Amino acid sequence: MYHLIDVVGSPTLFLVLVALALLCATLLARVLRPGFAIVIGVALFGAGIAWYVTNLSTDPELAALVRDTVALVTGRSLLQIANVRLWVLSFAPAPVFLTWYFALRRWYVTATVSAGTTLAFFVLTTDAGLVTTLLGVVGAVATLGFGNLDVIDRTAETVVESDDSDSADGIDASRRAVLEQLAAVIIVPSIASTIPSVAGSSLSFTDDTDGPTIETSLINADETLSVQGDISLTPTVRFTVESDEPRYWRVAAYDRYTGDGWVRTGSNRSYGGGRLSGPAGDSRTLRQSFEAESAVATVPGAWKPVRYRGDPGFEVTAHGGFQPSAGLSAGDSYEVTSEVLVATPQQLREAGTDYPDQVRERYLQLPDSTPERVGERTATLTANAENPYETALVVEQWLSNNREYSLEVDQPDRDVADTFLFEMDRGYCVYFATTMVVMLRTRGIPARLTVGYTPGERVDEERWVVRGLNSHAWVEAYFPEQGWVRFDPTPSGPREQAEQSQLQDARGASVPNVDTGQTGGEEFSPTPTPTPPPLTETPQNNTTETGPTPTPLQPGGRTPSGPSGITTDSGGFASDIDLPSREETTLGLVALLGVAAGARRSGLSERLYRAVWVRYQRRVDPETDIERAFQRVLYVLGREERPRRDGETVRAYLDAVDADPRIRRLARLRERTRYGGVVDETIADEAVELADEVVSER
Repeated sequence: MYHLIDVVGSPTLFLVLVALALLCATLLARVLRPGFAIVIGVALFGAGIAWYVTNLSTDPELAALVRDTVALVTGRSLLQIANVRLWVLSFAPAPVFLTWYFALRRWYVTATVSAGTTLAFFVLTTDAGLVTTLLGVVGAVATLGFGNLDVIDRTAETVVESDDSDSADGIDASRRAVLEQLAAVIIVPSIASTIPSVAGSSLSFTDDTDGPTIETSLINADETLSVQGDISLTPTVRFTVESDEPRYWRVAAYDRYTGDGWVRTGSNRSYGGGRLSGPAGDSRTLRQSFEAESAVATVPGAWKPVRYRGDPGFEVTAHGGFQPSAGLSAGDSYEVTSEVLVATPQQLREAGTDYPDQVRERYLQLPDSTPERVGERTATLTANAENPYETALVVEQWLSNNREYSLEVDQPDRDVADTFLFEMDRGYCVYFATTMVVMLRTRGIPARLTVGYTPGERVDEERWVVRGLNSHAWVEAYFPEQGWVRFDPTPSGPREQAEQSQLQDARGASVPNVDTGQTGGEEFSPTPTPTPPPLTETPQNNTTETGPTPTPLQPGGRTPSGPSGITTDSGGFASDIDLPSREETTLGLVALLGVAAGARRSGLSERLYRAVWVRYQRRVDPETDIERAFQRVLYVLGREERPRRDGETVRAYLDAVDADPRIRRLARLRERTRYGGVVDETIADEAVELADEVVSER
């Protein structure tokens, strides 16, 4: 729940509610019977439902609520709910109260059922990842195991077996057994996941399967987009398009940034075939005809689409785009009519910042955990920008000039935008677009990540062939009285070179479906045509003009001194070490404790200790050193021959085991020290040297 709240803003109110639930459970656990506690928990749950429904911005029907609930338990993430913050605040108190109340009452099974039910719900909604789920399972096993021991201790019904050493350690054998079970819960699936037949399957513990890439997200109309590491793009032809001009063929937009990816919120609505509204500013009409060359579940089209016509049924997305009710098959075709925004740079500069409340609420969201240095660097770079349009141009230009394009990158473990801005020097379009959206949002400019296809290969005056490798991500920023305007911070030259290289490789390897009857020959040369009216964007260039020059950073990525004169290191600490998350750290510590308990039970830890003890002697003082050297040798003899018996003299023992002269010499040195009072550094050095020789030969 904390992660959900963090994604959409400050978690303060959530933490207050959780604290109140814990406080109430603590107080009532002393005086309230369990039956009444269950009634209170159910009442909190019911009140949460009522609070959630009555505070929604819309007035949904019961059928819609049931449909949404079914969608959640069948795999729809809670992050796709527009008002996920309200959802969490409404439903968090009930499970927290019940779990903590029954834990304090020592009804550990009931407490585990309460917490486990909540975790199971988040597993069904896919909001609980593998690590979180495993941490929950470990917590349940620990609660049941240690809780059961706690009950046994308190009732004194069973005496827990323990030996003296266990008592000394304060941990009895039963508790060590629980730790061993916890370690097994963590380690066994981890090891099993490395087996080739298990890795990558649903039984795999580790999340080593790649999430959807840009192209798979486009084809499948995914509602989430995970930022991956290395990717490869397919040269397979996806569709052909006839249009008066090349455009970016837009597929979908994502509005909710999670720190490691994107989520598209809101629900689709049916499309009746009428004309939708165009952009708020001036526009001109552009008609396009698409023909699918392979199966896809999306309908690309130039922004802003206002009318679709084709065989499949269409739905209107919450972001103004279109999506087919069913997928398109190869050979399916459709027509799109778009109203392309026509706005001069001056109009965009003068657009102002009077954003609609709905736009502010949806497109300024950032996780509360977003590092502040992202905003600090953006503010520094855009210090000379006088309006949102110039700010967007500066950020676009800076990213394009200061980061290289590459499909081979290491997937960030932390915030993608922060990592790309401070710790990476290359990435592909999703990294560029994600970072720019986050930077704009830190400056209060509504922006969203948009995915689709670049124009593709031109094969005729008004015809383009679009392949999978043309899939792309870019940025749309909102301008009052104008609408959404495209910005593309990805360097176009390197991207196109990478696409051509992949295409040539595929052709050389005779990969099927990379060409149509019109592709593969000489590049088509379009007939020169008059320049269209001023536009805010062209497909060949990121923008029609450059904005103010980004403010140079100080060496090492440092921002200029603040008002106090203290220099801030906005570059932060760039570490090559991938630090584990808090959940992974917790699991690692639990596993270590379990392994330690198992090692102690099996005697392995004692053997390891003795192995080090007998081979390494730290010098203290002559008398102690001589005694320790003698004990080391005595331990070796006991292991190889037999231990010295009670009452058996040293000399008799050495005779019995036929000890060599060095051991006898060491024994005499010890006797002189203990009974003759003769001790000095020289004798100690000889004793330790003799012991080292004897031990090293064993």
